[in-house]
Amino acid sequence: MGIGTVAVAGLLGQCPAMEHLRREVALFGPSDVRVHVFGETGTGKEMVAKALHDASPRARRPLVPVNVAGFSDELFAGELFGHARGAFTGALYAHDGYVAQAEGGTLFIDEVGDLSAVAQVRLLRFLEAGEYQRLGETAARRADVRVISATNVDLQRRVREGRFREDLWFRLADEVITPPPLRERGADVLLLARHFLRVLSAGAGAAPPLLSPEVEAALLAHSWPGNVRELRSAMRRVCVRAAGRPVAVEDLPRALQQRRPRRWGTLRSALRERESEVIQEALERHRGIVARAAAELGLTRQGLWLKVRRLGLVVAGP
Repeated sequence: MGIGTVAVAGLLGQCPAMEHLRREVALFGPSDVRVHVFGETGTGKEMVAKALHDASPRARRPLVPVNVAGFSDELFAGELFGHARGAFTGALYAHDGYVAQAEGGTLFIDEVGDLSAVAQVRLLRFLEAGEYQRLGETAARRADVRVISATNVDLQRRVREGRFREDLWFRLADEVITPPPLRERGADVLLLARHFLRVLSAGAGAAPPLLSPEVEAALLAHSWPGNVRELRSAMRRVCVRAAGRPVAVEDLPRALQQRRPRRWGTLRSALRERESEVIQEALERHRGIVARAAAELGLTRQGLWLKVRRLGLVVAGP
C-alpha cells in the first residue's frame, strides 16, 4: 500500500489504530457534531481537526485554530469574541475575534483544559446560545461556527476532581476522538519518517536520503515521547546531516543512537531518569530556549523550570 492510499483526510498511517481514526473522521466530519480530540502532545490533534473540517460542508470556509493555554480571563474574551474600539486602554481599533474569523467554518480550540473557571463559563454561554458579545458592546452577535476542541489532559478526570465544568464537557464532547501515540503505531514510524524526508528534502531541492536497516531498527526501537512532532524534528536533523548520502545511525538524535540496557531499580527512579532524558532532549532540540521546549512538552514555561530545578538539569541557552 503506497502513500497515496493511506493519506485519507491527510492522516498518514497503515496501522489499525489509524484506520479506525480515519473511519471516525469520515463518520463525524460531515456533521456538525462537536468533537473533542484527546491525545498526547505531538500526536497530531490539529491535523485531526483539519481532517474533520475538510470532510465537512464547511470546508470552503475558514478553519481557525486558537491555543488558549495561558490566556487570562480578559485576554480570552477579547481574543475569542473580539472588542469594540475604546473597550479598554489601548483599544484604538475594533477587533474581530476568532469566532467572527471562523464564521461559517470551524473554530479549533486547543488546550481547552487550561481555561480558568471564568473562561469556562464564558465559553459555555457561547456554546449554549450560539451568541457572543464583543468587549465594550451590549448587543449580542450570532455565530454560525462549528467548535472542535482538544487537549492532552483527561478532562473527564478533571470533571471528577472539580477542576473542569461538567456541563461544559458535555457541550464540547458529543464525540471524543483519540489519535494514537506513535509508540503504538508499529511500522508507521518508518512510513512517516520517509514521508518527512521526502517533504523536507523537496523543500531544499534535494533527493531524500535513504534509511539503512540499522537506522530503521533505531527508529522502531525508540519510544517517541514527543510522538510525530519529535519524529519530524529528527528527520529535519537527518536531512541536514546526511545530505547527499544514506543516513547513518550517527545522524540521528542522541536518544535514538543506541538502545540503553535495562537496569534494575525502582519504578520511581526509572520514571525520573526517563523524565530527565525527555526534558534534556527537548531543551537540546530547541537550543536551550525554555519556552519552545515547554510548548513541545505540553508544559508551561514555569512548569518546565520547576522540573529542571527538581531534576538538577543544566539549561544552556536563553
